[in-house]
Amino acid sequence: MTRSRSVHDDVNPKGIHGYITVQVYRHLEKKWEVVDQYHPNLLTTDGRDFYHAQVLTNTSAGTRGSGFIAVTTDATAPAAGDTTLTGEITTNGLARADATTKTHTDNTNSTTIEHEWTASGTHTNVQKCALFNASSSGTMTHEGTFTAASLISGDKLKVTYVINIG
Repeated sequence: MTRSRSVHDDVNPKGIHGYITVQVYRHLEKKWEVVDQYHPNLLTTDGRDFYHAQVLTNTSAGTRGSGFIAVTTDATAPAAGDTTLTGEITTNGLARADATTKTHTDNTNSTTIEHEWTASGTHTNVQKCALFNASSSGTMTHEGTFTAASLISGDKLKVTYVINIG
């Protein structure tokens, strides 16, 4: 089932918020399938603190931005106090990755963080993702669920975060 939303469906459009779009490339059919589109995600408490520090209070160069994406099959609803992605996938081609796309256009209120993985094994019900500022551990700044997607070896999974500030 594909769920599609408008970027205007967020229940709290003020402040830092973002949207997730997830696609699966079915290598046997040779086509992309939209699994979920414009699904709101949650800014974690640590993520909010991280943004404040990066933008307002750091007196040094700061730390790495939240450009690493991880996925899981865990179905638990995101909570602001979450600091890790429960059951984070680390095998069969879907391990946490430094996003291949990180774009922001000056004078806009939007940044896109996107990565595409190729499954090297079977994954059943991948349904949650998160942004981190490190390749392992680190601060989890955003977390969101999406419609579950199962993959076989050779399928691709693409997660796109669009983050708006203010």
